[in-house]
Amino acid sequence: MTSLASSPEGRGARPPALVMTGIAKSFAGVRALKGVDLTLRTGEVHALLGENGAGKSTLMKVMFGIVQPDAGRIALDFVGPVRIDGPRSALAMGIGLVSQELSLVPQLDVAQNIFLGRTRGLRIVPREALRRQARAILDDLAPHLDVDTLVERLGMADRQLVEISRTLSRGGRIIAFDEPTSSLTPLEQDNLFSVIRRLKVAGKAIVYISHRMAEIRAIADRVTVLRDGDVVASGPIGDYSEAQLNELIAGRELSRELGADKPAQIQAPALLTLDKLSTSRVRDVDLAVKAGEIVGLSGLVGSGRSAILRAVFGVDPPTGGAMCVGADAAMPRSPRDAMAAGIALIPEDRRGQAIVSMMSVEQNFGLGNHRRYAPTGVLRASERRNAIRGYIADMRIRPGSTTAEMRNLSGGNQQKVVIARWLATGARVFLFDEPTRGIDVGAKAEIYALMRRLAGDGAALLVVSSELPELLLICHRIGVVREGRLEHLVENDNKLTEAQLMALAAGKDSP
Repeated sequence: MTSLASSPEGRGARPPALVMTGIAKSFAGVRALKGVDLTLRTGEVHALLGENGAGKSTLMKVMFGIVQPDAGRIALDFVGPVRIDGPRSALAMGIGLVSQELSLVPQLDVAQNIFLGRTRGLRIVPREALRRQARAILDDLAPHLDVDTLVERLGMADRQLVEISRTLSRGGRIIAFDEPTSSLTPLEQDNLFSVIRRLKVAGKAIVYISHRMAEIRAIADRVTVLRDGDVVASGPIGDYSEAQLNELIAGRELSRELGADKPAQIQAPALLTLDKLSTSRVRDVDLAVKAGEIVGLSGLVGSGRSAILRAVFGVDPPTGGAMCVGADAAMPRSPRDAMAAGIALIPEDRRGQAIVSMMSVEQNFGLGNHRRYAPTGVLRASERRNAIRGYIADMRIRPGSTTAEMRNLSGGNQQKVVIARWLATGARVFLFDEPTRGIDVGAKAEIYALMRRLAGDGAALLVVSSELPELLLICHRIGVVREGRLEHLVENDNKLTEAQLMALAAGKDSP
């Protein structure tokens, strides 16, 4: 790997590292890219923005050789026009991709995953050499990770760091990051940004895809906005305000949808009550969420935020304490128990834990609803189909087809189908773990509106999010979790700030 401290490029004009011209691509007659131009320069971070389905990931797959364009030209500064036949070809040309869809092998350890596919033939790399090389890479990006830990034992944030380390281990001059911080805390994001800035100094050309506008402002030099496969804007990041970028991305004005007033405080009885709830991961959690209230949980990754949701949903068996839903005692020892008590979980890893990508919208909606639509073992197909059609219309799920495969829906629309499934169960308590992870700004506004509507209908919502602005925008109260304990629960008044929440997460009682 090239030393991050070296700088092969001069400090003057930044020459192009890669130029894509007129890139076009269609899938089954649908034009995903309509003649896109993109120029990446050495020592520069180029943000690529757009809604889910705008063409960002397709353009990156073309750049990495995963798909071949129908038309267009790709040129590298040191060899001229090239044909990228596949990922191996891209890597040989110095092009790396950190994809949003992780490609790790859970049964292998961190070191093995970092160097996965790097050896050919019968060559065997000594275990100690593998560990030493992996450690050298992780010291830059994730010094807390143990190279001997199996990936299946890591949380989503640490898995993403392993994926990033794997790409960085291959060196290269051009690196694309597709939603790399979707599961990282602010502190971990800062750590990643430090690495990216050092890559810039080393003369790398960086593509950065994210739906988080604050990240774009913090890290990008230039920006290109795609909408429906077309470039609608491109230039220095300083030429655009956040509102302008949001409107370019969505094709409509979003300030009202995203900037709704903070929710008024709720005067209602508790719908979810935790009394010293404990599992192997959390201890003595006391919390009451009222009907119509949205309570957020913040804290560092690994602090126990998601573990509280797992405890409430019966994934982790209780070791002590008590829980009530309304006036009824409920101590779920399995997800089935939680569902029977009227509790729903919308998990962080939507693709891995909430949907079956190859199944249709209707079939995914039916998961968890067998007793409702097949009480005698015989499926009432027309009743289930009519039900999902109603949710499709009411929640504006696109495409509006019950037979569309889930893999062809955007992240926001997949999330709506998951929520619709739980609404059909009659759930009253909704647990959201990173509800807008990997979702574009337009879909975020729709998910926020849906969550406010659930609360308005009398549901209790408990929300884990790494995005502090998100919690400040939608929550009535916000709890701070540290080392498996809910240590603070504060009112979300107009005085509460991100800095205060971060200070509390870091263990400072008086920010």
